[in-house]
Amino acid sequence: MNKYKKITSIIIVLSLSMVVGKNINTINYSPTSMRSAAVDEYRVHNVGKVWTATSNFGNYGDPNVPEGLPSMEWPGGTGTHHLWEGRLWISALVDGEKRCSHADYGQYEFHPTEGSTFDLPAYPGKSVEDSYATFDDFVGPHTTTSLGIKIKQRGLTWSTPDYDDFVIYELDVIKERSGDDYSGDELNELYVSWVYDCDVGTGNDPTNPHIDDAVDFDGWDGNNPESQITYKIDLVENGDLDADGVIEGYSDAGVPYGWKNVGSPSSSQPDFEPTLAYPDGFYDEYTVLLSDDANAPVIVWQLDATNPDYDAVAGQVAVISGDTLKGYIVPRNMSYMYDADDPTTPEDDTNEGGNVPGFIGGRLLYTDMWKAGPYLDTEDDTLMRVFSHQWWNWESDPATDRDKFDYATGTHIESRGNKFMPHPFNVGAPTFDYRFMLTTGPFNNFELGDTISFVYAAIVGSGIRDLRVNADNALKAYFAGSTSSPYDPLSPDEDVHYLLPIPPPVPVLAYSPLDQGVMMSWDNSSELEVDPLVGAADFEGYRIYRSKFVPGNWELLGAFDNVDGPVYMLDFETGDTLFNKQQYDLPELTHSFYDTSSVFQSYDVDGNIVDMITGIDKPINNLPYYYVVTAYDNPAAHGKPEFPPIESSKSNYKTNATTGAPEPVYPRKFYNEGEEWNGKYVSVYPNPYKGASLLEAQYENKINFTHLPPACKISIFSITGDLIKEIYHNDSSSDDAWDLTSKADLDVVSGMYVYVVETTIKSFPSKQIGKFVILRGN
Repeated sequence: MNKYKKITSIIIVLSLSMVVGKNINTINYSPTSMRSAAVDEYRVHNVGKVWTATSNFGNYGDPNVPEGLPSMEWPGGTGTHHLWEGRLWISALVDGEKRCSHADYGQYEFHPTEGSTFDLPAYPGKSVEDSYATFDDFVGPHTTTSLGIKIKQRGLTWSTPDYDDFVIYELDVIKERSGDDYSGDELNELYVSWVYDCDVGTGNDPTNPHIDDAVDFDGWDGNNPESQITYKIDLVENGDLDADGVIEGYSDAGVPYGWKNVGSPSSSQPDFEPTLAYPDGFYDEYTVLLSDDANAPVIVWQLDATNPDYDAVAGQVAVISGDTLKGYIVPRNMSYMYDADDPTTPEDDTNEGGNVPGFIGGRLLYTDMWKAGPYLDTEDDTLMRVFSHQWWNWESDPATDRDKFDYATGTHIESRGNKFMPHPFNVGAPTFDYRFMLTTGPFNNFELGDTISFVYAAIVGSGIRDLRVNADNALKAYFAGSTSSPYDPLSPDEDVHYLLPIPPPVPVLAYSPLDQGVMMSWDNSSELEVDPLVGAADFEGYRIYRSKFVPGNWELLGAFDNVDGPVYMLDFETGDTLFNKQQYDLPELTHSFYDTSSVFQSYDVDGNIVDMITGIDKPINNLPYYYVVTAYDNPAAHGKPEFPPIESSKSNYKTNATTGAPEPVYPRKFYNEGEEWNGKYVSVYPNPYKGASLLEAQYENKINFTHLPPACKISIFSITGDLIKEIYHNDSSSDDAWDLTSKADLDVVSGMYVYVVETTIKSFPSKQIGKFVILRGN
């Protein structure tokens, strides 16, 4: 292997001119020696479809899910999480002792480096939203001894279609300290691993999201025992190779028709139909990355195959519809998990009946190991791959550094002789609470001052079909703009990478409640940013969205464009145009909007006013709403018609300044100065309260008061006259709410309650009395 980069050669420059950080949960940590005031923290990536917490201590996702921060929540805003906790493990053999520095639940051995910062987004960056953290294993406690390593990590996410279902992490691992307390001056047999405990469906799985998962690997596994080599399977089309818009061989659920046992080892999946398989001449577990570059290598078929569109002959040049395929074929190098059948319930609830379709995967996009070329363990081991893929359940969690090292090397007793563990069903194991471990290495002669680099992607997709597509898009993203290729890759700091079209920056948005409405305003920063691919500020217009109850169910309310004359309104989710592909004269640019109407009007090509967007429900007072304003571009107007318009992410809704959690706005009436009582008496709803109402998306524990004076005291009593709670209302609005807790912060019980509203405002009744009923349970 080539000698590693020296630390002095790594220079990373960040522009902090527009840093917009979020202060997320802080984990209390008492180190055994002095270090800086930097604390273990999370930041949340949420510009794409995947929302997830990232830490500055080697941890991925928040184990407090679903009450905590998002953990590979997909689609973002739906409350469906796919990860409990991800962990970075780095193992090495030191004087015959197996050591591992790790992030592991309850025992985190990485912590932020003294004097370091944790920024998200670090803007402008490589992606639409970058995070940047530096952490190390210098401070104990350790189960063995520190390895003396520091990690520089950058997270990258995009809102661009095709690139918004994954988070990419670049890591530089540096040997920075030496001596006996830091495992000497040189490390050998060093392995870097990503361990993901994926409780798929958390937040949307009503039974057991943790014990009904299955796990597998996509990629080369040819040094397993012969009975467990599976990578040569060919049941589906490897991407849309014939460009007909369909990836053949998959059911509507995104599962190959040729897979028999998906949710359970004892029953066939409902779409199992081997005659609908579509062998295409390539291994299903490989990426076929097509290229338009005339200098790209010609692709040859890997297998003999016959399908309705062509015949493939192994070893011959691949030709489809007269076109010779050029590009690269590499193992997918991806561990993944999905929601399978819960063994504790009688029905087959694989993917929760379609409510949890997401497959979550981790793919290695780059490792410095690949600079030495393939491993060549076997005759067909000729391409860049990972070292091992392992899985285990909670009963086999590795408690010692020795166990962690043995899992990384595929030599643990639970590995059963497999460097690449097969699907649990293939070794007689049921669905359960699994973790996967993806490993690269071994690195030898890793000396003080050396740096090794890695690129890892965490991915979600609908079924294995879309997971594979999104994983392949992550590889495309890494090599976009690069002079290197998957056959001869370069590290992130050695070449251009991720040269993708990017949307304008997300506008800075503010909004506030009105009576049956919300008022919004935003800045013009999106109009000024230069697109690096276009070489100009290609901003085109704004779109305004609203979501009720949770951020994610976005409803288009209006749009504004900066072009004089008719323009197309694009549906950025599908690539199709809205409104029957008609052109509209959109209203001129504005930086404010009032959500108070049930229609959005525009002009047709003849200049007549038309109802462009209809059927919009006016906001209802006291319901939670979220709002976003996006910006979209138009590269074609700047001489780049090959790049489609792109919309910025829907991420500028309000969030809590401390936790980063989404915060809704509640429309309500506000009194004008001197406004007198309108004759409406105070009332409450829902009444009776039965645990939920039609005005709640979920059980919210809330009684609403309406027609209140602008300033008053609300006293709540039991039917026997005991004072339960006092609420002081003084925000000049007509509405407030009670969270059904007592003065002692205890949940109240079922029963009848009396409320008394008192005010000193002379134009309002000084005292109003009413009652309501709370019904708990069923």
